[in-house]
Amino acid sequence: MRLRRSTAALPKAKNRPFPSMGGGHSAENAREALAQAFLKRSVKMLQRVISSASSEALKSALSSPTDVGGVATLLSDLAPLDADLSAVDPFVEAMARGAAIKQELLTNGGGGLTSSQVSSALGITRQAVDKRRIRHALLAVPNGSGEYLYPACQFTSAGVIPNLEEVLRAFQIRSPWTQLSALLAPAPALGGKTILEALKSGGIERAIAIAASFGEQAA
Repeated sequence: MRLRRSTAALPKAKNRPFPSMGGGHSAENAREALAQAFLKRSVKMLQRVISSASSEALKSALSSPTDVGGVATLLSDLAPLDADLSAVDPFVEAMARGAAIKQELLTNGGGGLTSSQVSSALGITRQAVDKRRIRHALLAVPNGSGEYLYPACQFTSAGVIPNLEEVLRAFQIRSPWTQLSALLAPAPALGGKTILEALKSGGIERAIAIAASFGEQAA
């Protein structure tokens, strides 16, 4: 999704110059006019973003402990993985950096599979894949266009890594990107193994404990 710069709500400087900032009530009135113009434009931007957001993206944003963090989370979730957002507006350079980090995470996770690919690999319907994602039995990350990608690292030739669902449910942070980062990070408590590696070797309880503690530390 590309965010477009909207100037419809801005006062037109040609015919309506801003009041002088000379002092007193005029300065305060000018500041209030600027604040209201910015608020109006920001509300329109948020309305556009919200209209494109999935329920999962909105829930993730609402889980942030601050309003600023919630907006940042929502914008990050909707940032297309392959978009050069810095070319759209300097305001979204941070989103572009975030998109690059997401792409690196996904690459480190073996790449992303579509719902159809997962459906074919597991021998289940796409609806069943969606249900597993919703109940946190599979990890899926938003690709910025309303669809989801499933990191390949959670699968083996026999299917889904055993007990992955218990690990995903142990996370206290619901951001799938944060969860993917945690799954791929070597953990000292696991002898330098990642959570996924621990699961494959049968260290179920310790893997679940690490996932749960990661959420507590990052909250």
